[in-house]
Amino acid sequence: MTTRTQWNAAQSSSTPKHERRSYVPLFAAAALGALACNKADAYVRPPVPVRTRTVRASPQAHQELRFSGTVAPEAEIELSFKVGGYATSLLTVRDSQGRTRFVQAGDRVQRGTVLASVRQEDYRQSAAEARGAIEAARAAAVKARLDYDRASNLLASKVIPQADYDAAKARTDGASAAVDTAEARLASARIALGDASLRAPVDALVLARSIEIGNLVSPGTLAFRLADVSRIKVRFAVPDEVASHLRIGSPVAVTADALGANIPAAISKLHPQSSADARTFDVEAAVVSPSASLLLGMVVSVALQEAATSSAAVITAPLSSLVAAPQREREAQALLAFVVEEERGVPIARQRRVIGGQLIGNEVAIESGLLPGERLVVQGATLLNDGQTVQLVP
Repeated sequence: MTTRTQWNAAQSSSTPKHERRSYVPLFAAAALGALACNKADAYVRPPVPVRTRTVRASPQAHQELRFSGTVAPEAEIELSFKVGGYATSLLTVRDSQGRTRFVQAGDRVQRGTVLASVRQEDYRQSAAEARGAIEAARAAAVKARLDYDRASNLLASKVIPQADYDAAKARTDGASAAVDTAEARLASARIALGDASLRAPVDALVLARSIEIGNLVSPGTLAFRLADVSRIKVRFAVPDEVASHLRIGSPVAVTADALGANIPAAISKLHPQSSADARTFDVEAAVVSPSASLLLGMVVSVALQEAATSSAAVITAPLSSLVAAPQREREAQALLAFVVEEERGVPIARQRRVIGGQLIGNEVAIESGLLPGERLVVQGATLLNDGQTVQLVP
């Protein structure tokens, strides 16, 4: 009896120990899982180092604006023959080595210089015939005048009838008109003879020559293209917000990279209508002292001073502080910026949607979205999200 009781007691006491040993791995696994969860909950992204500056509103000042321009002559002249014929002569010049050649692009010519001619014999003949016709008309006019004077005397003496007098007077008037017609023909022949030679109308630079000796030239055929370089101008285009503040005579500075110097100029023409494609206004500036090294067609930089359009203060932000908005949230001129705010003593980046305006140097005028006194992130903005902790870097 005692033996069974002892055995049952031993059996009942050994069962809990065995069961407790079987749950140890389960408790260990649960403990490890809880520890892992606690570590995941405790992980926080490290603060992003950023550099900030205080947002300030400053009065608008005169701004230097730069535009790309092209050097152009005062005028381009297309020379054409008014009469036809075979080209018989071209202007000859000497090159840098002393050799004679025909005038070509790049040569400078003086006003009145004969550049080319067509055969003139026909026009000289026409002029000679017109002079002969004048002599004959004048002789006929003298005889008609004498007949008229006699007819007047005879009519006064009642020797001839009125009809004979009227006929003599008509012959006199006709002879006088014939003289006028002959003189007009001579003047026209002389003009045609003069037009057989093509002359430079101004001191100019030859841009192109399109005829050769022996070419059959028709009236209106383009022979030369010249540039009036007595004055040089620069053509450039500006947007409407700039064009509205420009005035004739306003000074500009022209800079050519090839020359490495500023060339003074003044606005000479403002086109009243914008271009259909670019929506910009064409502007011309006359160079005050043209330089021989300022070549036609050269690309230059035009700098002009634009006065402030308002007395109100303006907030600006550096380009490095602005981030493009996501495509789904993008609006016209909408950008993102970040400011730093203190929350429970921790610096936090807060996102701002800003509207950018005019570019001023390396900064953008901010029309809305920032307030004076805020701390604007100027370095590290591209690494931030709204609500992220940051570390201020001096």
